[in-house]
Amino acid sequence: MQEYNTINLLACKDVVVDKIKDSESLVVIEARTKSLESCPYCGSKHICVHDHRIQKIKDTQMHGKKCIIKLRKTRYNCKCCGKRINSKTDLVAKKMTMTKRLIASITREFKELYSIKSISRRYSVSTSTVTRVLSYLSVERKSLPKVLLIDEFKGDSGSYKYQCSLLDGITHEIIDIVKSRQENILFEYFKNIPKEERENVKIFVSDMSKTFKNVKNAYFKNAVHIADKYHFVRQVSWSLENVRKRIQKDTSAEMRIYLKRSKSILTKPMPKLNDDQKREAALMLEISEELRLAYGLKESFYQEVLVQKNKEQAQYKVNAWIDICKKSKLKEFKSCITAFTNWSDEITNSFDYKHSNGALEGKHTKIKTLKRNSFGMRNFERFRKRIMLLD
Repeated sequence: MQEYNTINLLACKDVVVDKIKDSESLVVIEARTKSLESCPYCGSKHICVHDHRIQKIKDTQMHGKKCIIKLRKTRYNCKCCGKRINSKTDLVAKKMTMTKRLIASITREFKELYSIKSISRRYSVSTSTVTRVLSYLSVERKSLPKVLLIDEFKGDSGSYKYQCSLLDGITHEIIDIVKSRQENILFEYFKNIPKEERENVKIFVSDMSKTFKNVKNAYFKNAVHIADKYHFVRQVSWSLENVRKRIQKDTSAEMRIYLKRSKSILTKPMPKLNDDQKREAALMLEISEELRLAYGLKESFYQEVLVQKNKEQAQYKVNAWIDICKKSKLKEFKSCITAFTNWSDEITNSFDYKHSNGALEGKHTKIKTLKRNSFGMRNFERFRKRIMLLD
């Protein structure tokens, strides 16, 4: 009964446990493979022992201690067919020195934000062992979804500073990680994806990058291109901020510090300000007529443009807002006007479809945490696998 329970503990029915040695830091299990009764090739029972050998196998920790299995394996000779037979066990895979359950446990850790080093410490194995397990895993690209989100992130992996991530806009699953955001590399990547699969993409969401626009026009011609809301709204906030920075240079040191520390009050929509914040905003706006004008442009954008319900209404309001910006003659709004003019169709598409890169930015937060915990990952393929395996 005790032997049966020990076998169940090892989760292997073709191994017999002979002895367990338990020390302060190590558990050593001495075991052997079960005797072979007949030849698996010809079925003959005329087999004899050729030799024995002992294999050291790493196993998962037992009672918080490192565990080693010393497995005595027997080889046989068949007198009928003449073949040499190796005793087999489900405990360990062929040509491996780790149990299958140890490999499975390490593999499950890749779903978390642990570094290679922390995983190796947890399972009392070397970092090279954990890296080897990762290299054995095959992580394939998922099929392109109907809603494709694309964005860049600073990965510093491989020979490139920025990598590119693809996400399913409906299930929020990572589709793949591309080694660089460079246009020629993205073109080569999507070129190798079958045209039928690319045509499955109906909505393409990106920031206001010329590279992503060129990728969309080249490989997703029939998809609706949506500019991420955060990226076009911040164009307005940046313009207001640039006006504030220019104005505060000509104010007293005390007022300059006050304007800098209270800048969030100006960029925040007025309806979301409390009474005290509204009084502070009014005080800051008394400093300059240009600052009041810039603040008014920001507020009209929030209260008249962003509230529209469809593309047609948004297009009319955006054009009207651009005309007001031009009449203001504020130089800080020139880049904003240019961006809204060049991306007018993509921006107004966001009013018909509520997809954004918000979910992808959340994934990037996880990626940055993984990168920080690992102190960077130079090898791109390993970095890609870790990202793809994350929950």
